Amino acid sequence: MTHINESEVELFLLKDSEFSDQEREFIQKHLSECTECLQKYNNVKLFYSYIESNINSDEKEDEILAGKIINSNTQHEGAKLLNEQNRAVKVYNGTYEIIEVKKDSLVKRAVELIKIYPHRFTGSLAFVGLIVTLLFIPKKPEIKHVNPSLAIIKDNVLSVYNEMGDLMWKKGVPGMTDFRTDFQADDQIKQVGTRTLLLDDLNNDGINELLITGNPAGQGRFAKDTLYCFDPYGELMWKHGCGSFKRLNTRSWKHNDWFISNFFTIRTKNGKKLFVVSGTNFAPAKIFELDFNAGKIVQEFYNSGGIITFKLLDINGDGYDEIILGGINNAFSSAFIAVFNPDSVSGFSFSTENFIQKELQQNSALKYILLPATNYNKAASLSDFNMVEQFLVSKEDSTITAYTQEAPSLPREKLGAVLYNFDFNWNIRGVILAHNFVSNYNRLLAEGKVKEPLDSNYRKKLAEGVRLLK
Repeated sequence: MTHINESEVELFLLKDSEFSDQEREFIQKHLSECTECLQKYNNVKLFYSYIESNINSDEKEDEILAGKIINSNTQHEGAKLLNEQNRAVKVYNGTYEIIEVKKDSLVKRAVELIKIYPHRFTGSLAFVGLIVTLLFIPKKPEIKHVNPSLAIIKDNVLSVYNEMGDLMWKKGVPGMTDFRTDFQADDQIKQVGTRTLLLDDLNNDGINELLITGNPAGQGRFAKDTLYCFDPYGELMWKHGCGSFKRLNTRSWKHNDWFISNFFTIRTKNGKKLFVVSGTNFAPAKIFELDFNAGKIVQEFYNSGGIITFKLLDINGDGYDEIILGGINNAFSSAFIAVFNPDSVSGFSFSTENFIQKELQQNSALKYILLPATNYNKAASLSDFNMVEQFLVSKEDSTITAYTQEAPSLPREKLGAVLYNFDFNWNIRGVILAHNFVSNYNRLLAEGKVKEPLDSNYRKKLAEGVRLLK
């Protein structure tokens, strides 16, 4: 069972309004089931009960207590240590002091001291408050151990670990789906629907920041249209939304709330850049650069359909990656590929006037390619579109393959994939029909729902149907 840390327990006791209804319910339920966390809660409650009960006590006792604390830290001649289980007893001048050896939690040690020396803790809140401040100020670890290297969301808890594998901090994140920064992001995105976490050094100081966003369902404490950045100690540095939506007065361009589907950093000639991919349930989608220092959107590109995947790849051999986008172009009911220099990502995708006015159909893409939908789509699902699901790169052959899913709304067992293989100049080299496409297509052929056989002419027709718009 994952436990609640002392900071959250203390905040829950003192000001539970800081938590959402979901978080309060989560903590209350956890306290009712976990004896260890309940003990933390009771210890914190006891500590603050003591402070409240002594708020008007005589301040003279503070001076006496301060003097004894100072004296207890001064070495006395002839002092000896006697071992007694987990404590040691220091003896000098006929008096003794109990010294803690086991490093219990700060609150627990404070409560133990109150129990052992009740006569010493009779001062006013002023001096006790000083002790509380010293107890609860977290000591920052040494620089070499403060670099977050792994972040994990599991069972509604976010845990962050340093490069040594030590737990740095954790937060309750009710409603968030599981995600790990050490697993392949693409595989997790297929299951979750969005990238949730990213660890990266944004400001080039050698220390990673943590980026997090909410899930598309809108559950939990993080909004689905907002990117949050945390420093190595778990403190929120900044948060930013997806910006405005450009309305083009076109009936077919529908829009509701944004949600973030992906985000990534890329190194360019002008330094590191942060990009965010966002979409809606209808159209459009957009990719934008977020200047995390200035807190504003620097550049953005709108696509008339979903942006499903991306790949960072140095195509022109200049030592810097280009951004390759893939997804759906709703206007043409076709899968698309768009290639950008990350220093210039702007404009609107090629489209029809039902989606984007003709004079606005300009963009800074280096390439914009449409991949034809097959006749399998309508025969299998009555739909007429396909989409690029992922990119496969062979640096040895200098090729990139767009893995397209035909009729993507079908159940997984009825899907069919077609692979379009390009060289780095975006010349089509060939078309490969995946095994699931062949088997499902031949089934429809036997049922008389499609007429064309799967031969070399079929693949040649698909290759000739690739449209290079830019």
